[in-house]
Amino acid sequence: MPADAELSVAVIAGDLRERADICLRHILSQSALERMEILLLDLNPEAGELASASHPGVRVLPGPGLRYYCEAQAELVRAARAPLIAFVEDHTYVQPGWAEAVIRGFDSPRVSVVNYAFTVVHDGYMSRSILLAEYGPWMAPHPGGPISHAASNNVAYRRDALLPHIEGNDAAFETEFLSHRAIRRGGGIIRLVPAALAAHESWCSLAEACLANGAQKRVIGARRSVLWSRTRRILWSAAMSVAPPLFLMRLAWSLRLRPRLWTTLVAALPVLLAIYACCAWNEALGYLFGAGTSREDFRDRELAVRRNG
Repeated sequence: MPADAELSVAVIAGDLRERADICLRHILSQSALERMEILLLDLNPEAGELASASHPGVRVLPGPGLRYYCEAQAELVRAARAPLIAFVEDHTYVQPGWAEAVIRGFDSPRVSVVNYAFTVVHDGYMSRSILLAEYGPWMAPHPGGPISHAASNNVAYRRDALLPHIEGNDAAFETEFLSHRAIRRGGGIIRLVPAALAAHESWCSLAEACLANGAQKRVIGARRSVLWSRTRRILWSAAMSVAPPLFLMRLAWSLRLRPRLWTTLVAALPVLLAIYACCAWNEALGYLFGAGTSREDFRDRELAVRRNG
């Protein structure tokens, strides 16, 4: 790592070695490489070598004993040495100039979180529609600037602003949006930087998208309500019956100043409603019955299920 590295780039690798290697190659091609350290947390070293992990700019951290995705994220924060840390999923491929744009996005000390802009890896109806469901509020083209809420898993932080929210609580990453709210209440700014462009692989099918997003939402419901009374859990689970149209309205509102995405939104309605219905159902299950196997399901779908781009 350069002695004066400004940005730690954090990647979690699992079973799909070729995909993680592609992710690393995109990071290693950044023009700001001399200003970065790259952390690779390997949850399954026995799955095979990663060619790009031998690069001197990559620090490999073994993590086969970590059970959940959130534990891996917290471990990366603890291992990071730079003042800024950017998480990149192994199926996300950062584009030229991404790292410089992320660093530049933190030019004000009040900026605590930098959100990337997202695009598809391979264009197509299902890829665009699923990306819209998952990353619509931050989908390119985006004008950039301060935003009210950030993405999860693919996002950059000022490390000192993040640490208080995860200290002693690795599971805080499972409700990352609550940390974002707390950061904003404390005066921190969340900024979207359009030049920090990342291409995100989409699921192979609508069924896979529903299962993956459903698992994440059940984790959120279970984690968010861990200290709630049973009455409150029941009320919140019942309220999820009206969540799909609310999800859709919030997405439409976020696109109001991006007319280039309006046609995509209209065309994607069947996909959006299916994914949002599955999300609402699973979040309700989380409130009522806890996580079940959703934490394991979420980890495996993030790291062991192939996508089509």
